Formats: sequence, C-alpha cells, structure tokens
Amino acid sequence: MRFADVAGHEAVKELLVRAADRERVPHACLFHGPEGVGKRTIALAFLSYLVCRDRADGDSCGRCVPCRQVSDGTFVDLAVLQPEKGYVKIDAVRDAMPRLYYQPLVGPWKCLLIDDAHAMTLEAANAALKTLEEPPSSTLFVLVTPTPDVLPRTVLSRCFAVPFGPVAAADTVRLLVGRGVEEEAARAATARARGSPGRAIRLLDSPVLAEREDFVKGFLALAGASAEERMRFADGVASSKDDAEDLMDLLESVVQDVLLAAAGAPDAGLRNPDLAEPIREFAGRVGQDRAVRLADVLLEWDANRRYSPAIRVAVDRLVLEIP
Repeated sequence: MRFADVAGHEAVKELLVRAADRERVPHACLFHGPEGVGKRTIALAFLSYLVCRDRADGDSCGRCVPCRQVSDGTFVDLAVLQPEKGYVKIDAVRDAMPRLYYQPLVGPWKCLLIDDAHAMTLEAANAALKTLEEPPSSTLFVLVTPTPDVLPRTVLSRCFAVPFGPVAAADTVRLLVGRGVEEEAARAATARARGSPGRAIRLLDSPVLAEREDFVKGFLALAGASAEERMRFADGVASSKDDAEDLMDLLESVVQDVLLAAAGAPDAGLRNPDLAEPIREFAGRVGQDRAVRLADVLLEWDANRRYSPAIRVAVDRLVLEIP
C-alpha cells in the first residue's frame, strides 16, 4: 500500500511524510472526514511508509516484505479493529492492548488501527484512553471516523487530528479508469459521488446508475401527480434496502439540478446534463421557492444520515413538497 495508490489528499500525504522523515510521528492520529474518501487507505499507506525498508521520493517501495504484508493485511505488528454488529466493544479493545507493550516483531513500528472509531462503546473508548494517556514506545494509534464529534473529548484531546476533504473529480475519474472502468462510466459515477471514490465504486457495483434515467424521469413526473403515485414512488425508494442511500444521493443530484435550472444555470453546469430538458420543465413548474424547499428536505436528511438515516421519512417529505 503506497501513497501513490490513493487518489487526492496531497496535503495530507505531505504532512505525514514530513512527520515521518523528521521522526516527529504523533503517537495517536485521528483521521476524520467524509466517508469513502480514503482515510483508512491513507492510514495503511502511512504505516507502510514507516516500516518500509526501501522508501524513496516520499513514498514506500511497495515491494519489500513489510510493504507487501501491510498491503495483504498480514503485517504482524498491525492490529485492525472494526465494528461487529455495529459496535467496537470493550473486549476487542482490551484484547488488542497488551500486544502494544511488546517490542515490534518486524519493526520499527507497531500500529493499532480502529476503523469506524465512532462505533466504539463508551467502555471501549475509556479502555483505549488508558493506553492513549501513556502510549508505549514505537506505537502508532490511528482512529478513523467520519463523525469525530461522537467520540469522547478525552479521546479527541489525545489525538493529532488530520482532516480529510472530498477528492477532486479528476482524481476520482483517474483512479476508476486506472482500475479498468470505462471513462464515460467513471465520469457518471464520479458526478454523483460527492467527492467520495468509495461511493463512486459502490455506485458502479449497484444497479442505480443503469436505472438512473428511468428513476429520474419517474421522480420528475411526480409534478402534478396524485398523492397515491407519490407514495408509491416513496415506497420504491425506501424498500430498496441496499440501494436506498444511493437512490437518495441520486435524488440529491436531481434536486440540485432543479435549483440550478430554476436559477438559469446552463446545461453544462448540471450533474445530469443529459436530462436537462425534463429537469428544466420540472423547475418551471415548481418555481425557485419550492425548489429551495425540496433542497432543504434533502439537506436536513444528509446532515442527520450518520445518526438517524430515516430514509422513508425524508423521501415522504420530499415527494409531498412537489406541487
């Protein structure tokens, strides 16, 4: 796993490389930012850089034994904790801690990576806190989360915060094309991924993109439709289970386009430019004020989705706002 394998985040990469080169590596890092932008991958690339035997030009070699083991998930000095049934529990944290007090077997660093750290129970966070307060030498903690505000302040105060932002569209397209995705499909997924390569990859693996045109036209046809037809559309979104969030993201892109169209933006500025004509017709029927209200529904849902997705409530409100 190398920094070169991760799309974007050049400032973060430079910061971590400088810290390693100057031997000023924090004992605990908090990688926080949107989901699917590469936080966990950067954490593994950073560990690979720390233990690489032949690093050069600000990156690990990717060929030596430690590099290959980090990439394969077999590096003996790396422990990764992930939620089980929605939580990182105290037993998992307690089991991981004793290993940190031994010298690295491969060296020169040991690492404990807690993925989705916001899923730690309070007891698990307190158990981790005891070791964070008096960290063993040559040990790196990395907490990865999209919602750092959920973690106890005592934990946050002992971590060096590394913020991650959205990935530029060009970088995401380049990443997908490098993985063998056709450029047109890569651009379509990127346009709806909101700066998240992980979300773009998920969209490519789901039927949402393939059904995008029919779905969008079905939503736009709700202008003037009966309440029964609107509820039927809402049922379809909410009952999709695995694809429901992707459909909501697609609805966000359409409502954003409606706002832009109502404000007179050119077709090239839309996220669904191939559907500009029905989008403009819809925008003309609902008007700017109602378009803003539609956007408010989705903005509120998006702000709360990590804590309470409530997709059915949001999509019901959305379709009932359409005049």
